[in-house]
Amino acid sequence: MNTSNEQNNDAVTEFEKALTRALRPVNPPETLARFLALAAEVEAERTLPRRERKHRWAWSVPQPHRWFGAVGFAMAALLLVGVFAGENVYQRHQREALATQQFQAASRITDRTLQHTREQLQRAGVPLE
Repeated sequence: MNTSNEQNNDAVTEFEKALTRALRPVNPPETLARFLALAAEVEAERTLPRRERKHRWAWSVPQPHRWFGAVGFAMAALLLVGVFAGENVYQRHQREALATQQFQAASRITDRTLQHTREQLQRAGVPLE
């Protein structure tokens, strides 16, 4: 029974050591103090009337890394719309060209048929005026 007690004590000691390591103080990043100072200043300015506030244009401009994704997405969307619009215009031109060819062919066939009919009527002695 002694060995089990020793194992439990060893396990508890290991747990305590791990807990002590996990709870040891950690130095904050160097930028934290600057961030907290700016955040406190901004929060203090929010309570001031608008005419007394400092103008912080830097706060109104979004950070580049935040809007790069949106700009990329917008460019991709515009490119996609452009491709579809271009394809639509191309297909419309193709249909117009085909319709023109078909109309010209139909006109030639009609002209030939009418000319043939006129010739037959003239041979039969029917006046055409």
